[in-house]
Amino acid sequence: MAEILFHSIGTIHSCYGEKFGIPRQPGLVKYATATLELLPPYNMPDAVRGLEAFTHIWVLFLFHATARDEWKATVRPPRLGGNERVGVFASRSNFRPNPIGLSVVELMAMEGTRLVVRGGDFLDGTPVLDIKPYIPYVDSVPSAHGAFADAAPQPDLAVSFAPEAEQAVAALESASRPALRQLVADMLSYNPRPAYQGDEPERIYGTRVYDLEVRWTQRAGEILVVEVKEQTGNPGTS
Repeated sequence: MAEILFHSIGTIHSCYGEKFGIPRQPGLVKYATATLELLPPYNMPDAVRGLEAFTHIWVLFLFHATARDEWKATVRPPRLGGNERVGVFASRSNFRPNPIGLSVVELMAMEGTRLVVRGGDFLDGTPVLDIKPYIPYVDSVPSAHGAFADAAPQPDLAVSFAPEAEQAVAALESASRPALRQLVADMLSYNPRPAYQGDEPERIYGTRVYDLEVRWTQRAGEILVVEVKEQTGNPGTS
């Protein structure tokens, strides 16, 4: 068989600046916005002609930040507590022989060959391999069974903001950072911490949303956002 070389057709500019904090499936955080920018020679208006008539699209992309030369046959899905293993092909883990992701997102607008989408789970800078329209009558199977992931995860953490963080997030919300408070609250309510990790009430967690550092503390059933500010470095954890 002839070798096939894949090319990146576009790049995603996402509100998620780090892997930590990104929802584990698309569609969970409604206010997560991104722009898919087609690259030359694929940024031709003819290439997306008619796409605006669809409400949702499939995006095939690369897990560029976790790509590696070796792979393992089993992984530990967060939905199983982070300790039980299943086969990599029985999961949607990003650690795969070929680091390809597949997400369905809402197509909000088209600005020439830039697609504005909502509800994605993309890291900023994600390379795109392909775009396909979502077609409900074939892509939705109401009778399907999803094994250990059959039901949608529910937000299981209450999120509150310290007074300083509340003031900051209100001041920093803008047209380029729409629904910022709701985005942060929804993102954290799904518990981004690794499933196997226990409570460390004194630990400060952090990630990047747009160009902002978001820091929080976490204990059983509750998250407190302690700081939201413009980024000066890698938020990390402490």
